[in-house]
Amino acid sequence: MTGKRAFWTLVTVSVTIHAAVAFLGCCVLAALAWQFTHHGIGADPRSGAAWAGATLLALSTAGAIRSARRLWLGLSATRAMDRQVRAAAVTDTAIHVVARQAGLTARVEVIESAGSFAFTHGLLRPRVTVSSGLMKSATPGELRAVLAHEAEHVRGRDPLRTLVADFLAARHIALPLLRHLRTVVAADRELAADRCAMAHCGVGAVAGALLKAGDTPRWANTAPAAAMGDRTLLAARITQLEGAIPPPVRPEHRQVAVTAAGAALHVWAITGSAWLMSTTPLACLGGGH
Repeated sequence: MTGKRAFWTLVTVSVTIHAAVAFLGCCVLAALAWQFTHHGIGADPRSGAAWAGATLLALSTAGAIRSARRLWLGLSATRAMDRQVRAAAVTDTAIHVVARQAGLTARVEVIESAGSFAFTHGLLRPRVTVSSGLMKSATPGELRAVLAHEAEHVRGRDPLRTLVADFLAARHIALPLLRHLRTVVAADRELAADRCAMAHCGVGAVAGALLKAGDTPRWANTAPAAAMGDRTLLAARITQLEGAIPPPVRPEHRQVAVTAAGAALHVWAITGSAWLMSTTPLACLGGGH
């Protein structure tokens, strides 16, 4: 599965489930209140459906809390990263020519750091940060490869894409396979950025840049960002540099099994909630038994 398809699959599944829950949510609350008031939890045939409604609300609430927390952490980390970059920024005119060649005019800054790294950050207007350590250690060809790689992340707005994927995957706690789709998206974008750099600068320059740009600081890994030296896909990136097709990112068996159970749980909760609503005599539900 390509990263683009994985991303839109993640969006479609998440939005569909959220729409179903939002449609049922308010009326399920009213139906549950009526059910418990009139019949308790065990005396009426509808009690099984009441449990389904309660489960649906619990899944929705847990997912909302989880995704809100992930969004808040991502936004907070992005602001912290911006402050860190501004505080460490230095003037380096040598970067401007290379940035212009990569289509990154006024979007590249150099920060003072002994580490050798580069990354793309920023949600609405992504920018590229390069360390002074990388400026000193990289050859001109390797530096061009770094910026060609990061330019692809800028064009794809990958930090924003990462935050959206994190938010949606966190929304559905019982469907961990959605988290795998987020991993597929990130892997595809990283490999696409390498291919772009290879097309513009050659395999040797990209290989050298990959070896040298591996000291991404911890504070840069906490925010939605794309780093040239990301080591999580090193084997796949080397395979691509060698001219072969990287193997697809496979989900864990546990993710598949838990997601199958989670999907069944969602189906039971949604259908049970719908049946509860249809048999509850409240005006907003259209029931009448």
